[in-house]
Amino acid sequence: MTPEGFTFPEDPEKLVVTFDEGVPVAIDGETVTLLEAFQQVNRRIGAFGLKGREIYEGPGAAALVTAHEELEKVSLGQVSGEVRLILHRGNAVVNSARDERALYDFTTGATFDRSVA
Repeated sequence: MTPEGFTFPEDPEKLVVTFDEGVPVAIDGETVTLLEAFQQVNRRIGAFGLKGREIYEGPGAAALVTAHEELEKVSLGQVSGEVRLILHRGNAVVNSARDERALYDFTTGATFDRSVA
């Protein structure tokens, strides 16, 4: 159900967040500060109808926390890597998360290099 007064774009939008040691450092390959990451994700999610219900809520912050949590699931130690989000009809959903140092590739199902174990 679409909230009153909102119109959503028909096509989903992809958003890639790059983390370095747990901090978002790039959005779609463009380097950003932490503040810029929150502002940019807030703006882009807001364009898809996700609005905070109160002044202290931030849909961008919620999306970045969710992205970080997904990256933690595939990371070893320091949380660094990329998370792809899909923005569509008022939702921000994690599509994939990858850490190049991960022992298992969840996208292909490839097993890890046993020499690093």
